[in-house]
Amino acid sequence: MKLPKKFGLSLAALTFAASFAAPAYAQLKIGHMGSMSGTLGALGADQYDGFMLRVAQNDGKLGGQAVEVLRADDQSKPEVGLQLAREFIEKNNVDIVVGITASNVINAVFPYIVGKQVPFIGTNGGPSPFAGEKCSPWFVSTAFQNDGPHEGAGQEAHNRGYKNVAVIAPNYQAGKDAVAGFKRFYKGELADEIYPGLGQNDFSAEITQLASSAPDAIYAFLPGAMGINFIKQYSQAGLMDKFPLLSSFTIDDITIPALRDAAVGSMVSTHWVSGATDQRSVEFIEAFKNKYGRTPSSYAMQGYDAAVLIDESIKNNPDAAKDKEALMKAMRAAKVDSPRGELTFAKNGFPVQDYTIWKVISKGNGEVGFEKQGVSLKAHHDAYEGQCPIKS
Repeated sequence: MKLPKKFGLSLAALTFAASFAAPAYAQLKIGHMGSMSGTLGALGADQYDGFMLRVAQNDGKLGGQAVEVLRADDQSKPEVGLQLAREFIEKNNVDIVVGITASNVINAVFPYIVGKQVPFIGTNGGPSPFAGEKCSPWFVSTAFQNDGPHEGAGQEAHNRGYKNVAVIAPNYQAGKDAVAGFKRFYKGELADEIYPGLGQNDFSAEITQLASSAPDAIYAFLPGAMGINFIKQYSQAGLMDKFPLLSSFTIDDITIPALRDAAVGSMVSTHWVSGATDQRSVEFIEAFKNKYGRTPSSYAMQGYDAAVLIDESIKNNPDAAKDKEALMKAMRAAKVDSPRGELTFAKNGFPVQDYTIWKVISKGNGEVGFEKQGVSLKAHHDAYEGQCPIKS
């Protein structure tokens, strides 16, 4: 298939892990797609690096099968993602598609990939339609359903007795899901709802609007570079001490190095951060740092778990290496020993997992870290599972 000229940059990023296995004898071909450039570029890079860490640990194999990994940059653009998905499946004949960073890209590629009955492992986010009535047995996620961490934040806001919270999130699918999830568990009133454009960098007007609403607290979902700019401006405006800030995927291991003290005092709802001190997390963090020279984020953990899921599913079910349907059934039935704890999957393919609240604390000399406050939602199932027609 010849693609339009405008997709040339994405296809130029299509490479394979030659150091692990040459195509001549690779037995498992995997297409990995994510946002490798632009606002969400750091997220996509962590997804890919986490996945490749497990491949490297297994000397280029998953489930005992030599693998070939094709890497592509969808640029966070739905039309690019769809063209690359077609390239993976129709030209490259991949056995599995892994990744996707932005929810607008998932919206575009999900129906096509599962319609072709190709196993699809999502390693970031999950729009509500595909958790509910449009769920598919050809999909499994090692990340989260979009509402989940925001539901955890809403529960925490309720637990803290907040009565009038203002929310801010980007004006796209994940942003709308974020606010819906927060409101599902938060029982108070909303002082304001603000939806800046995806990729916006200046939040001076929005911060003025938030302050004027005089809320008990503020809840923010602003991923990647958006979060860095917002938190810096919020802190510079002197609001961190005035209005408690609770967030998801705004302050995390991707943004903390750029934020440092500006984020201190805020709270984070998530399924994992590098502040985790259990043995599995410590081992993963150390391995990632040794290979890449940086601290892993939850996006890296999600990518790593995707490779673990393939690895263990094939080891436990050898027929899955040659049978895509058997592979999907094995993956959806798996129990993964994840840094976040035991990872299992609901009938819609999304994780059943805890959502925990962490506080950003100062460690001195400009260094900051995460301190666990408690679990807001335990072994949480997403709100849309009941709408999924797949039988358990």
